[in-house]
Amino acid sequence: MNRLKGIPYGISDFNRLRNDNFYFVDKTIYLPLIERMPSYLSLTRPRRFGKSLFLSMMRTYYDQLQRDNFDRYFGDLWIGAHPTDQRNHYQVLYFDFSKAGCSVPGDGMMASFNEYSSLVINQFADDYASFYDPDFKSTVESISSAKAKLSYIELKAKAKGYPLYLIINEYDNFTNVILSEHGQKMFHDLTHASGFYREYFKQYKGMFTVYS
Repeated sequence: MNRLKGIPYGISDFNRLRNDNFYFVDKTIYLPLIERMPSYLSLTRPRRFGKSLFLSMMRTYYDQLQRDNFDRYFGDLWIGAHPTDQRNHYQVLYFDFSKAGCSVPGDGMMASFNEYSSLVINQFADDYASFYDPDFKSTVESISSAKAKLSYIELKAKAKGYPLYLIINEYDNFTNVILSEHGQKMFHDLTHASGFYREYFKQYKGMFTVYS
């Protein structure tokens, strides 16, 4: 007897949804369309529209580390029969900025953002360590600035010809909370001129093939 599929309420992890027999509305037909879009893509839809799940699906589809799992996750979906050349082609860095703390004003906010970003980047270095020199992981972990970590990864990836793919979930959450809790002046200071949030996005833009 086939096990009944579950309703994936509140689940935005594509791999978990596919592994644990939840219903999934196949939207993989949009992947080739996205690949024809400009290199810097922003997906804007209402809340609870499935953006996080879609980004999680993209992460699995484009990640080199998931190449051997392609049939497992996509074999019975539209893209399984119509894979693109970019399938499992990238090293993927995935941020969820709803998890980057922004309750503490001033330098504490920057430190909290840097701490979260550093944890994610360190995990990237651990995941892809086998592609790089033996000291790659330890060097990334030894750098205190998340922005400097990104610069180091950019240099090493370009030297070896590895394409990088950046996905940012809830990219506006950090600034929206700042605007609502700390006011327009702090929002302006962080996102204009030499504000640290603006500086991070300048690094992203010059480093990655795509961000969403």
